[in-house]
Amino acid sequence: MDLLRYHLRQFLRNDGGTATLEFVIVFPIIMILFIAAFETAMILCRQVMLERALDTTVRLLRLTNDATVTDDEIREVVCGSTLILHNCNDVLVVDLRVVDQVNYALPSEDSLCVDRDGVVNPANRFDPGAENQLMLIRVCAEVARILPFSGFGLNLTRDDNDNVHMTSASVFVNEPD
Repeated sequence: MDLLRYHLRQFLRNDGGTATLEFVIVFPIIMILFIAAFETAMILCRQVMLERALDTTVRLLRLTNDATVTDDEIREVVCGSTLILHNCNDVLVVDLRVVDQVNYALPSEDSLCVDRDGVVNPANRFDPGAENQLMLIRVCAEVARILPFSGFGLNLTRDDNDNVHMTSASVFVNEPD
C-alpha cells in the first residue's frame, strides 16, 4: 500500500507535460480566431473593391455624355475593376433607375442579388434616364465564402447556399449636354 501511495505522490508532483496541456487547450481557440479574422479580411477586401469599381463606373457614366449604355456594358466595366470577385459577370446584378425627385422614393433595401440558377430577386430595372435626372445605381454580387465553416463575427445577408450578398449603391445626376 505504501508503494502505491509513493507512486501516486510522485505522479501528482510530476509537472512534465504541462506546456503540452496548455497548448492543447489554447491552440484551437487561436486557430478559430485566426480563421475568423482571415475570412473577415477577405470579405471586406472584396466589398471595398466592389465599392471602388462602382465609383469608377459612376464617374465614367457622368463624364460620357450622350453615351447609351446597357446593363451588360456596366457589368463589364464593374467586373473589369473588381479583380477579386470570381465569375463576376455571372454573379453581378446591376440596378439603374431614376429617383423620383418629388418624394425621393427609393427602392427597398432588400437584396437584389441573383440566384445561382439565374433568377433575379427582386426584379431589377435598367433605366439610363434623361438629362438632369437623379439616378440610383445599385450592384449586388452573390459571393461564396472562402472558409464556409468559419461563420464567426459577421452578420451579413446570406442565401440558402450560405453565400454572402455584397451590395453597393451610388447616386449621380445625368449631366446636360
